[in-house]
Amino acid sequence: MPMQKSRMHRLMRIAALLKENRYPNSETLVKEFRRIAVEEELDIECGKKTILRDMKVLEKEFGCPLGFDRGRNGYYLKHHGWDFIAPALLDENEMLAAVIGARIAEEIFPSPLKNKIRNAVDYLLQNNNPDFLDTANMEGLNILSGLYANIEPEIFQTVFQGWQSNRCVKISYADWQGGVTERIIEPHTLVFYNNSWYTKAFCHLKQQPRTFALRRIKFAELMNGDFEPDNEIISSVNPDDFLGFEKIENVKLRAENYALDRLKAAPLHTHQIISEDGIVTIPAVAKEVLFPFILSQEGNVKLLEPENLKDEFKCRLQAMLADY
Repeated sequence: MPMQKSRMHRLMRIAALLKENRYPNSETLVKEFRRIAVEEELDIECGKKTILRDMKVLEKEFGCPLGFDRGRNGYYLKHHGWDFIAPALLDENEMLAAVIGARIAEEIFPSPLKNKIRNAVDYLLQNNNPDFLDTANMEGLNILSGLYANIEPEIFQTVFQGWQSNRCVKISYADWQGGVTERIIEPHTLVFYNNSWYTKAFCHLKQQPRTFALRRIKFAELMNGDFEPDNEIISSVNPDDFLGFEKIENVKLRAENYALDRLKAAPLHTHQIISEDGIVTIPAVAKEVLFPFILSQEGNVKLLEPENLKDEFKCRLQAMLADY
């Protein structure tokens, strides 16, 4: 059962007094906890029987070498090599953040990392009993944009360790046509984008930054060589230019209400401008992003500018219609 926070606070205070050779007893501790409850506003006040139970908890659950000196009328440590390893005491907001974080991790991280995060939060819950768990059904907290692409756990863990420890990683990488190349990369970033994991890394083969989809990595091995994190590569990861597609500048659309709502929730560019009459001005956007979006809106979006982009979109539509 999770240990009450008030008990853990008492145990920590008792352990400190024992370490300081203060020879506390049940009577002096009752007075001390009463003082603390008033001055520090902690729920720590209790009676003598509770103190005696706390002493037994220290002995049995924390291995405290507890003795009682009748001459000094107080408890003491039989040897000072004992350390009180107290579990973390978190407030409600901290525990809520940890529980939600673990819930998200279960959806977007592959094993074994998600298991490590889950186990860490379970350990915290063993020693903290937040009130919100009495009413909140965490199964009702759903993350629908989760990890859909299958990633081998060993590959993810290797790239993760490379990013975490600034070590190079040797990979076998398959392009979209199925060709496989051997590369050594410096994984400067880990990015969860569009329900998949990527790393923006410096590629030794191409001698420039490249973005790699972890689902296309067929083999990964941690190398001995270290690298210095590159702030330019790290800062280049943003919603407007992550995958590195060629951009078309100064794009204008006319959007109906449904599509406008979609564009406000998920902008095609962070600096897009939406006027009152439904005209959307986009500083720069890739065709690989724009065309699928227009098609998904089923006629609620019209491409206005530039003219050559309109012509290319028409050609693609005509090619699609020819198949039907």
